[in-house]
Amino acid sequence: MHILGSGDQVRHYTYGGDLARGIRLCLESREAINEDFNLSTPVGHTVLELAELVWKRFHPGEALRFVTDEPFRYDVQRACRTFESSDVLAFEARTSLEASSTKYPVG
Repeated sequence: MHILGSGDQVRHYTYGGDLARGIRLCLESREAINEDFNLSTPVGHTVLELAELVWKRFHPGEALRFVTDEPFRYDVQRACRTFESSDVLAFEARTSLEASSTKYPVG
């Protein structure tokens, strides 16, 4: 598996079903008109953690094998999110990265 950069970059990976629910809440709420919302999970994971989950899903029982490729020149190393607007929507991403990686069968 190819990893861009070291794999230590932190991202907030959010399950698509949670995003769809958040978008629906935005569309149905009068308080959401002309507001901005962050519909991501508050839990960050490294790119390597995501790679490990994907690898295990398609190569069960095998250790992760990866190479690192040259990173983007200005790659963000840690993308942290804020959640001040969550009170308007009462939105919370409920699905963990681990749970989302097993939601659908492979193959």
